[in-house]
Amino acid sequence: MKTERNKKINFVHLLLGFIIYFLFVVLIAGCAGHIMTVDKSIQQKWLPFIEDGKTTKEEVILKLGIPSAQFEGERILTYQMTFDEKEGFRVISRRAFEYNLVLVFNERNILQKHRLLKVKP
Repeated sequence: MKTERNKKINFVHLLLGFIIYFLFVVLIAGCAGHIMTVDKSIQQKWLPFIEDGKTTKEEVILKLGIPSAQFEGERILTYQMTFDEKEGFRVISRRAFEYNLVLVFNERNILQKHRLLKVKP
C-alpha cells in the first residue's frame, strides 16, 4: 500500500516538474519573440556529456558552473549561453544570450529530460 502511495506521489512530482518546465519555456517564448529547438547533432557535438538518463546534476554543474536559474527545488536548471565555432557553447550573463539549456532532473539527480533552445529576438 505504501509503495502504491509513493508511486502516486512520484508521478505527481514528475507531472509538476514537466508542467513547470513547459511553463518556463512558454514564458521565455513570450519574452524572447521566437524559440526553436537546436538540432540534436549540434548539441551532441558541442555538449556530448549531456545524456538523458545518464548525466548527473553534479556533472552538469562541474562542467557548466552555476546555473542561470533554478526551479522546483533545484530539479530544473537553466543555462543561458552563446555559441561560436571556436569555443562552442559558453554560459554567459543574462544580458545577451542566444541559447537556453533547460535540464530536468529526477529525485536521484539524474538528468531526466533536457532541451537546448535557440532564442531569436
